[in-house]
Amino acid sequence: MLNTRLPAAPFFMTPDGSLNRLEVRAERLPCDDPLHSSFTLTAFQLVSRQALVTLIQAIGHPAHGQLRPFLTHFDATHVGDRRILQIFAHRFAVVIQTAQDYVAWQQGNSFQVALSQHWQQMQTLVIAGGLSSHQFGIHLASLLEELLSDLSVICSPWGGVTALYGLAQTYGSRDDTLVLDFGATAIKRGIAHRYGNRVEMLASLRVRDFSPEGSIRAPQLMAILRHTRAELPGSMAVAISLAAYLDRGHPFDYHGGRYSRLRDDCQHLASTLDDQWLPECGFTGLALLEHDSTAAALAFQFSAPAMMITLGTGLGSAPCPLA
Repeated sequence: MLNTRLPAAPFFMTPDGSLNRLEVRAERLPCDDPLHSSFTLTAFQLVSRQALVTLIQAIGHPAHGQLRPFLTHFDATHVGDRRILQIFAHRFAVVIQTAQDYVAWQQGNSFQVALSQHWQQMQTLVIAGGLSSHQFGIHLASLLEELLSDLSVICSPWGGVTALYGLAQTYGSRDDTLVLDFGATAIKRGIAHRYGNRVEMLASLRVRDFSPEGSIRAPQLMAILRHTRAELPGSMAVAISLAAYLDRGHPFDYHGGRYSRLRDDCQHLASTLDDQWLPECGFTGLALLEHDSTAAALAFQFSAPAMMITLGTGLGSAPCPLA
């Protein structure tokens, strides 16, 4: 029952386009940034969850390196909050500018060349993910738009659960659908009602509770599915986003992420989920399977090239569909 009714998109993401691995010259950062130096850093080192936690601690903020209190109580009029926002926004802007003119992509394989052209042509940047939540995300988008004067910058109203809404709205079933976003640290869950126009959130699950070692393989995935099925009133189709790059429904063979080794547990992940694993766990089958940033991007459509950036444990990206 795999869904094929997807909006038009220029291409699907591969490991070759990872923003986490993007090399950024730290000398381009403002001099008051603790990471300003003559070295080359990765975008992951600049704007990931851990990067923000470290920045909060380095600035001597009262949150003492704790992310949740900082995001929940962020106040743009507070001097310490504002300084962290400005440094983080400047880092983010340098990452975007680097991606727009990244020579390694311009001289890379055919996917990287197409990706580079998309970055150069994009007119809108959408930010989502856990770090875009609350007032911090709204002010981050506003400051980014000032720093990147050639772009419109939008903060997703759904923050860290944007992928769930992208899945729900794209599948658009009249029947209830379970939507799952398997992230690096948490699994976000919801039930999509009314053609995906309303999502009833379920409590998130921690990845480490099912896999203390970190990697999710078939037994751990099945345990998560069975645990979730026990909370539901009945069987339903499942739409999934996964923090892994997918090659036509199957993880690429690359070293990284908690979910990429699922490729070793089956011949084709999407088909196996639909035919075996989901029915064995009490579901009717797979409605949709997407890379997590691609799922978030599906929540937005534009008439001109646009890019979704998800800020969380890592830094994700995917082209928004063309209307």
